[in-house]
Amino acid sequence: MSNFTVNGVYSYTSANIYSYLGRVPTSSTALKEAFDEFGVRPTGSTSDLTKLKNAMYEEYSTQVKEQINNQQEDKNVVPWAGLLAQIGIQATGDYEKDYAAFNNAIQLLSQSAIDGQAMAYFAGLRSEAQRIFSSNSPQQPQETITFYQFETQHLS
Repeated sequence: MSNFTVNGVYSYTSANIYSYLGRVPTSSTALKEAFDEFGVRPTGSTSDLTKLKNAMYEEYSTQVKEQINNQQEDKNVVPWAGLLAQIGIQATGDYEKDYAAFNNAIQLLSQSAIDGQAMAYFAGLRSEAQRIFSSNSPQQPQETITFYQFETQHLS
């Protein structure tokens, strides 16, 4: 069992650190940096470790909530929403569904076009769709980080 000293005064055993945080940092410096980063003032008491874990968990929870909110917002506001609105379709945020809906609608509209101006307009929409949909093709969703990974990141 080893001791970790913070600020040259406050000492915490590796056993206590492990029992409160679930892992042991790589050095006293890493523990001090975690205290500093999460705004916990060390006193040498094991309650410091509880405060650190709570602060880390709060930060982690906030990041996960923001990630979820960002993914939901991204789904509701998509780059092709304006294009779809021009032909009377409301974007769902689902790339595949929206792209298929656009193609189906533009095909039907093009078949019913009787003058050159309408045909040119639909051709312009097709060109714009090609540009918008190809430059915004689905990406892999961001992987959610686990609390253990979060702790590892801040205590290494």
